Amino acid sequence: MMALAASIVSTGAMAGPLVVRAAGPSAAQFKPGQRLADAPVTLKTGDSIVVLDAKGTRSFSGPGTFSLTAASAEAAQVAFSDLLVQKPARRARIGAVRSAGQDQGPPTPPGVWALDTRQSDTVCAIDPANITLWRAETTAAQTYAITRDDGVAASLTFGPGQALANLPAEVSGKVGALKISGGKTPVTLNLKQVAAPTDVEALGMTLVEAGCQSQFQRLAVNTFQD
Repeated sequence: MMALAASIVSTGAMAGPLVVRAAGPSAAQFKPGQRLADAPVTLKTGDSIVVLDAKGTRSFSGPGTFSLTAASAEAAQVAFSDLLVQKPARRARIGAVRSAGQDQGPPTPPGVWALDTRQSDTVCAIDPANITLWRAETTAAQTYAITRDDGVAASLTFGPGQALANLPAEVSGKVGALKISGGKTPVTLNLKQVAAPTDVEALGMTLVEAGCQSQFQRLAVNTFQD
């Protein structure tokens, strides 16, 4: 994994940013996780694109021709070391990439690393022994049954008002499938371990390469500059 991270950093200097998401007439040209060339991009009326690189995440709206690697007018107030902390002590800027007054959508886990108990997904962790689970509905206490793919099982109870809880020690520390029941529907989280990269862009590419797309999207939210 360390070799992968180093490769990403070295190639990143010769290429443009990563696509987070795009909308509008030209959206089909920009796939999430796609590495763009280090060249100006022309956007049509109605086009918008959100990109991520070592400077953070920025958005551009057409019409016009833009240098997607240009520095933002406002520096991101996020230390990269904060993004590597698996316990999400800082609040995610959930609405950062949406226009003012736009629907904020359903709640999402804070930070990059808290794992969503609502839906099956491929998820990443730097330290599999230090996993935090998140639930959206916190009104009442709730108990989840968690089973690893090797058959080891444990239970986890969230108290009233509690959104985050540590994965029980009995089922932590290993990569592979975690089956979680006790919510609205059973889910399976396919846990992968990744090495800690050296900057935001390398972290984004690491998440994309591992298939952890939902965490890639949350990384973009947490590093938004504009």
